[in-house]
Amino acid sequence: MSLNRLAIFLVIALLGGCSGDSDRDSSAELPETSLPGVYAGVFPCDGCPGITATLWVRADGRFFFRQRYPEDDSLDAMNTYNLGRWSSITDGRVIELSGAGPRRTFMRMDRNTLLMQTDSDLEHRLTRDPSKNGISATIRMAGMMRMVGGSASFTECLTGFVAPVSKGGDFARFRHQHRSSGRGSEPSFVELEGRFSWAGDGGLKSLTIERFITVKADGAC
Repeated sequence: MSLNRLAIFLVIALLGGCSGDSDRDSSAELPETSLPGVYAGVFPCDGCPGITATLWVRADGRFFFRQRYPEDDSLDAMNTYNLGRWSSITDGRVIELSGAGPRRTFMRMDRNTLLMQTDSDLEHRLTRDPSKNGISATIRMAGMMRMVGGSASFTECLTGFVAPVSKGGDFARFRHQHRSSGRGSEPSFVELEGRFSWAGDGGLKSLTIERFITVKADGAC
């Protein structure tokens, strides 16, 4: 068992032993259905005012995670993104994010608060933001693209999202490179920077290619 996972179990055991007047919800009061939403906060960092973090936990088991690093003397301000799937562990008290980077775990302190588990002594807290219903941003992605006639559909590798592709943006450059690859209607592995479009209920409507990067005929998720 990893030290990080052991630490989680120990904290949960301590929470379970707290008296009934604790302000934290019990496991019975934290059903998984109460988890989805957008959580935001500012993570501490060494020598900077903080890293603005936003986590969108979706009811379909996917997540989007954005961190904004502030400008410093040598670098401009920068956004980083991760997306993938989340799962509940340790009786739903902890969620684990599995995406392109290292796995991250968050402890549910109550229905509106998540604490990211780190090696730091400083608290990495996110709080539910009811004013937000998702994250809309241009993100680097990889997936399988299939052309049928003049239309395309994209299956993102980490989330499994399947979206029709808008013919705006950089679609023309993708189509040209796809034709040059000779794949026809066979799916091709592609890398791109794109933006998902969402319906009001959180359903996926489409993908717009903001910058097409490459097509790899022999690639796969």
